Amino acid sequence: VVYGSKRTTSISFADARVHAHMLRKIARSTVSKSAQMRAAVVYGSKRNFAAASTADEDKYQPPIKLFGTAARYASALYTASAKKSALAAVETEVKQIVALANSDKKFKEFMEDPTMARKKKMAGLDEFCKGGKFSETTSNFIKVVGENGRLNELEKIAECFEELCMASRGEVKCVVTTAEPLDAAMLADVTDALKGHVPANAKVVVSTKVDPRIVGGMTVGIGEKYLDLSLLSKIQKVEHLIGNPV
Repeated sequence: VVYGSKRTTSISFADARVHAHMLRKIARSTVSKSAQMRAAVVYGSKRNFAAASTADEDKYQPPIKLFGTAARYASALYTASAKKSALAAVETEVKQIVALANSDKKFKEFMEDPTMARKKKMAGLDEFCKGGKFSETTSNFIKVVGENGRLNELEKIAECFEELCMASRGEVKCVVTTAEPLDAAMLADVTDALKGHVPANAKVVVSTKVDPRIVGGMTVGIGEKYLDLSLLSKIQKVEHLIGNPV
């Protein structure tokens, strides 16, 4: 990866109140007010135009509401991608960037180094996006995150974005963690059991992890829900009871 060159675009925002401003910077597709007025004259009154615009904007909004800083970035990226009919492409590109950061120590250090001068980091991101030939939406998104010093939260943002994209497809991601890998039969049983914890028409997409520390049993994450069915939690409860005076 080559880090260099200058970037002239400046993007900044502080909180949810400037979500729309952030979105404009990512999407770069804002229609001018004069164009809106001309359209209003052609298609009807200003009131009708405003109602139509609102309805048009609504269809690009995330299908579910998530909370937190990472969720705000993910929601803005979702809307920008939806407007360009590029959700699938952007989802793939964001996953590629996160995977690279997790596999390349040098790149991860570059991304998360808080001491690096902002100008140097932005120049590096600009070169990275050009070299990776990412879409305009993905490139602008990465630069927004970088300029606002949130690259250390990129993986969380990507997870929220994936959840939004899955929701748009009627999918619910369930993360199952076990002490040992699940075989095909066990995975099928778990997947079938999880169907009772999601909406009737939703498709369960199971992601598995292995963590020997839980000893046995499993933990399950379904959206914001968390079920701890691990042997470790049972042991800890027993230890707590033993430690308390009778």
